[in-house]
Amino acid sequence: MKNYRFIAPIVLIVLFALGIYMIGSSNVKEENQYRQYLEDARTYAAQEIEIYALQNYQSAIEMRPALELYMEVAEFYRDTLKDQRKAAEWGGISLAKYPKSPKPYEFQLDIFLQNGDYMAFFELYDRMVNRHVLSETADALYASVEYAYYEQGAYDEMCIFSSNLAPIRRNETWGYCNSKGKNKIGAFYTYVGAFNNGMAPVMDAEGEAYYIDSDGNKVMAVNVEEDIQGLGVMSSADIYTVFSGGEWNYYNKSGELLMGGFAECSTFANGLAAARTKEGWKIYDASGNVKSVTAYEDMAMDEKRVAYRNERLFIRVDGCYVMTDGAGSRIGTETYEDVRIFYENTYAAVKKNGRWGFIDKEGNWFLEPAYEDARSFSNGFAAVRTDGLWGFINMEKELCIPCQFDECKDFTVNGTVPVRRDQTWSVLLLYRDNY
Repeated sequence: MKNYRFIAPIVLIVLFALGIYMIGSSNVKEENQYRQYLEDARTYAAQEIEIYALQNYQSAIEMRPALELYMEVAEFYRDTLKDQRKAAEWGGISLAKYPKSPKPYEFQLDIFLQNGDYMAFFELYDRMVNRHVLSETADALYASVEYAYYEQGAYDEMCIFSSNLAPIRRNETWGYCNSKGKNKIGAFYTYVGAFNNGMAPVMDAEGEAYYIDSDGNKVMAVNVEEDIQGLGVMSSADIYTVFSGGEWNYYNKSGELLMGGFAECSTFANGLAAARTKEGWKIYDASGNVKSVTAYEDMAMDEKRVAYRNERLFIRVDGCYVMTDGAGSRIGTETYEDVRIFYENTYAAVKKNGRWGFIDKEGNWFLEPAYEDARSFSNGFAAVRTDGLWGFINMEKELCIPCQFDECKDFTVNGTVPVRRDQTWSVLLLYRDNY
């Protein structure tokens, strides 16, 4: 009995040592098998023998799944076999299994760029950013195609976008397209205006003038005792203008005449409007009160006939334009040969000494005059013309879309803008905002 007491610990030690040996032997055998799979996979890959290379890669992955192995297979298809489709498949598998690592994103983004698949590129890049995955490589790829674009639609004439709809003309009639350049409201009208406050002015083939909503439904009749020949944009204060052939008058939605007898007038915007009397242009508030004592030679307006935006007006005095506030008080000392009103609280295009540049609302130069023509900044871009053709600069003052268009309008918040080549208008869409 006493001998057994001594033998038992020895047996346990022996069994423990044997277990360790067997585990170690198994690990060595597994390691050798794994290395052999990898060695064979790489040998076959170098010989471009896809079937055996893939079999051995898959066996190695089954034993020890790792991002590096998935990426190696993806790179084998991309670099050795030049098979972009299967490279993208393996890149996608890597991404699904390792969504927090930057490497699969970098690989897939590069594949998408090689294939010219910009929509997939920007969709994946945004997904990476939303997952808070950081990659300088991916950021550099993004920067290389940040302003890549495509074009949609073909129209005889286009106006600026407003509420994501732009007037378009085909042959002799007008309708509206959406911000993707696709028809939204059919070309049924002889005249159309910009959307604002949920509606737009139109005139149909029978000469009837009224307002429609964004689906083309008639939403407001114009009941005024005038022979309507022109209809203005509806303001946010529910004030619109009517042209009777001899004069322009302001009405509210109830059809009440607010003021009138003007030779020309602007749309009410931000509480003010400009109108031309016999004495010249004057500034009015929504109650019809004159805000400026002086009558001016002219007043700058945009395509929606808005004159007052960003708390600034551009008024013509003694043959030159000056910038003023809403009461007509001059801002700064500069005079300009021509101007475009502010689109937003950024920079307005102005002409000085035969060239166009950009100023802020205090009259400070953002960009000294350098262009043949220009439009004010809109949603981060400004149209500029050089050598007779138009392109776009960004807020960093870079020419981000080269000058190549015969004409163009203003960018929307959706990254779209009407452009014209020869006689055809289309909508330019930045891939980054429209994938």
